[in-house]
Amino acid sequence: MPLFGYIRTCTPQLRVCELEAYKAVYCGLCRELGRRFGMAARFTLSYDFTFLAMLDMAMREESPAIGRRRCTFNPLKKAPAVEGGEALAYACDVAVLMLWHKLRDDVADSGFWKGLRARMGLLLARRGYRKAAARQPELSGIMAQAMERQSALEQRGAGLDEACQPTADILSAVLERLAHDPGQRRVLQRLGMMLGRYVYLADALDDLERDRKSGCYNPFLTAAGEESGELRDNAAGSLYLTIAEASKAYELLDIRRFGPVLDNILFLGLRQTADELRLPPAQRRRGRTSSPAIP
Repeated sequence: MPLFGYIRTCTPQLRVCELEAYKAVYCGLCRELGRRFGMAARFTLSYDFTFLAMLDMAMREESPAIGRRRCTFNPLKKAPAVEGGEALAYACDVAVLMLWHKLRDDVADSGFWKGLRARMGLLLARRGYRKAAARQPELSGIMAQAMERQSALEQRGAGLDEACQPTADILSAVLERLAHDPGQRRVLQRLGMMLGRYVYLADALDDLERDRKSGCYNPFLTAAGEESGELRDNAAGSLYLTIAEASKAYELLDIRRFGPVLDNILFLGLRQTADELRLPPAQRRRGRTSSPAIP
């Protein structure tokens, strides 16, 4: 199970006010993770959970409260940050639940010594996981079942579409719970399904060379006989088709705020990441164009 990091902005195409709005959600989510689960939980923060929180806020009737707060990691400077609210609380729970299941997956896939760090992580994350699972018991159960299916599929060398499905089911369930209008529920399910497929494919393409060398399972490597360049092109093609389907679902949502930022992510950011991953790792490092870290 990938711990995400692929649902990013195309930062150069954002206006200053749009980037500030994105930073406010990012910083607010970081603060909320620390408040709810402790300082260590802040390291679960990623672009993907920022997108989740922003999408949730974008569909709510009430506008989020934004204040200026000092950052724990940069205390000399105050920065805009969204303050509290159900959207941040839900994104925090999802982040902690996904971290827990990712660590369990790492333990299952590694030997004793290689999995030692993941085992230590499980010990540190246990308390936070229990709190998040108590608030989101159904979602936690869906994640556990999906991870069991994922492991079984990978052990038998499943094909591309089958291998994507557990992650797609997880994100479909995560986004479905953002629905404040029954008419939007099916749209969010579809968007989550496509984003889950996108994330799994992006992670598999990102790990392609490493998995080829180590002999680990990778759904793209089941296409035996393809040259590396051809394989990467075909893999990127699967990503582009998935992005197109995700964009169609997104266009059906009732977005009340943050529209330009969310448009940027769905229509530009996902494509930019796919373009990056299409390149071999050495070329990617020389000409990286991904979103910079948010301070």
